[in-house]
Amino acid sequence: MNNNFDNIELPLVQVPVWSLKTVEPFKNLFPIRDMVLAEIIDDMTVNGFDAGHPLVVWNMTVVDGHTRLKAAVAAGLETVPVICRQFADENDALEYAIRCQRNRRNLTDGELLQCLQRLDQRKRVGRPAGNCPLAHGKSANLMAETLGVSRGKIEKLRAIEDYASAETKEALLQGKYSVNRAYEETMRTRRPQDVNEPDADAKLVHSVMADIHARMNTAQIRKLVKALQLELAIN
Repeated sequence: MNNNFDNIELPLVQVPVWSLKTVEPFKNLFPIRDMVLAEIIDDMTVNGFDAGHPLVVWNMTVVDGHTRLKAAVAAGLETVPVICRQFADENDALEYAIRCQRNRRNLTDGELLQCLQRLDQRKRVGRPAGNCPLAHGKSANLMAETLGVSRGKIEKLRAIEDYASAETKEALLQGKYSVNRAYEETMRTRRPQDVNEPDADAKLVHSVMADIHARMNTAQIRKLVKALQLELAIN
């Protein structure tokens, strides 16, 4: 719907809730926590919307503040305070949204995985990844900095996303598994089973594989495999 609020450039302004758009990839980037939502609804019902924590919008699309917007609607508010920001592109806005969530909440392991999955979904449907810090092939250090976690955790999440079973991923998303448990489960099921392989060798192979996945991304692992195949062929 076109309206007079599409080109608002003021740093802070009250706008009707109906003028705001909630769309992917921002809408479901992180789940709305029911307990937090209920608390905000109760507070807004009594005190209204705290203008000290406005929504952040880009061309009237909500980039940050989906929980607050949903609470405002539930509390019966007709207008909400927003800050209109300009971004270079959708990926720039997405990076901003991720930083806001990282700074505001302690992201669960499941939320971190969900963030990676949603970015990959965008790539699969042909939407450009651009310079998005969490896209495949980008530096694990940059991903870790963006999400506020260690490089090792990012690489474990990447291995889980690429190789884990649907059951393992769901357990992580639901908070039943930690990243470490999901990663160990993933690597255990991926390790080749050889009944003639000595236990000590099996443990060594498993340890090396875990270290590789913690230090290298998928593209780097493929290069390592090719290099090892070439070395074995020469020897």
